[in-house]
Amino acid sequence: MRNPWPVFSIAALSGAVCLIYDHFFSYETMWIAVVAFLALLALCFFAYCRYECWLAKKLNPYVVAYQSDHDLEKLKQGLDHWRPWALSRHSQNIITANWFSALLEQKHWAEAEETLEQFLHRAKNKQDKMGYHLLRTDYARAIGDTGLEEQERLLSQQLKNQLGNKKGESRVPANAKESKYAFFCWLSFSFGLALLGIISNIAAGDSILGSVGAGLFILSLFSFPVSLIWMFLWLIRRRKEAVK
Repeated sequence: MRNPWPVFSIAALSGAVCLIYDHFFSYETMWIAVVAFLALLALCFFAYCRYECWLAKKLNPYVVAYQSDHDLEKLKQGLDHWRPWALSRHSQNIITANWFSALLEQKHWAEAEETLEQFLHRAKNKQDKMGYHLLRTDYARAIGDTGLEEQERLLSQQLKNQLGNKKGESRVPANAKESKYAFFCWLSFSFGLALLGIISNIAAGDSILGSVGAGLFILSLFSFPVSLIWMFLWLIRRRKEAVK
């Protein structure tokens, strides 16, 4: 693990919630709250999926109608009508992609480029960026720029391969930059726990918080050697990369 803070934060938050419930409520109440929270998460996910399907059904008639009559203005009115309802980035990308395809078909090059820039501005992950490069490949093909088309096709394929190998990326050894990042994460984690443990132990004394502080300090002692390992890896891999 290169960054211990996220897992520790989740564990600390969970422990704090359990401690509060154990102090003020019964175990039965705590488990009821946990089950209710998980049920609420499942309900939110189900509602999100249903909403996306509902929005897609509302957009589909306008796209089908355009394929028949090629009325660009009518398609624009339909997409603009439902655009405020596109709450997720995925829905917004679908609307933008359909509008972009229509602009290409009508040879509105300037507006198509502007739409591409809007799509890129909204791209936040590799999936979105792959979609951008695929659209740009269509744009290059439409204007007859074979060099740009090949370049964008390779970029989209590269992102596709990265997404396909995402599960295996965690097994790829960290390079010098990633090792440096991991070293500072573990170092801050170790010193942060030590400082928090000392403060808690001094302030709380023999209370339960004092025991928690002692536990945090001991955990910091175990985490410090991990930061040293990442430091050695960073120095070794930096030297190897410098030789290459």
